[in-house]
Amino acid sequence: MDFTFEILDPTTINVRFNYGGEWFEFNLYCKQNQWILHPFDANLLGNPDMCRLVVADLLANKPFQVMLAKERIMLSQLRTSIDVSGNQNDYDRVRGGRFDDEVEETGNDPIDDWVRNHTFDEILAQELQAVEERLQLFNTLLQKMFYENLGPGNVEFDKIQEITRIYKDTAGRLDELIDPDSLLGDRNKDGRRF
Repeated sequence: MDFTFEILDPTTINVRFNYGGEWFEFNLYCKQNQWILHPFDANLLGNPDMCRLVVADLLANKPFQVMLAKERIMLSQLRTSIDVSGNQNDYDRVRGGRFDDEVEETGNDPIDDWVRNHTFDEILAQELQAVEERLQLFNTLLQKMFYENLGPGNVEFDKIQEITRIYKDTAGRLDELIDPDSLLGDRNKDGRRF
């Protein structure tokens, strides 16, 4: 079976979906008469392209559709908390500082929009994903250097090794800040965003 779910209460359902041999967890919750599908896996939170693929497969999954029908949730009215439309990710625009022109053109500040549309823990999870991606990049670079017979004692190798330690420490510290309960749906009780 590639799909399981647990109904926690009339407005909250935890969903597990197997995509490509990996299990991804979602929270399906009702907020202001709108059902929202929220991934709480860091790989999906920080990667809208991957999230789009997994959500598309989940929506096409017949057992998921049957569960929605039994719970009287219209598939056409289901929304996701992550933009899976293929538009540029607000988080990427905010992190990259590419928003000055947009503020001038539209009068909207993407940072304000981004903060309004994400909980603090969602923002931390996105940042953790970005740090983990950088850590992976530098670990790969270290591995390539090692294969070229460079190692401890080489100035560049030692510096890159220190960078990986910094990223690893940062990832650990960010992970400690994330409240797993908020990513599992506790934020839905009062609907607060920071």
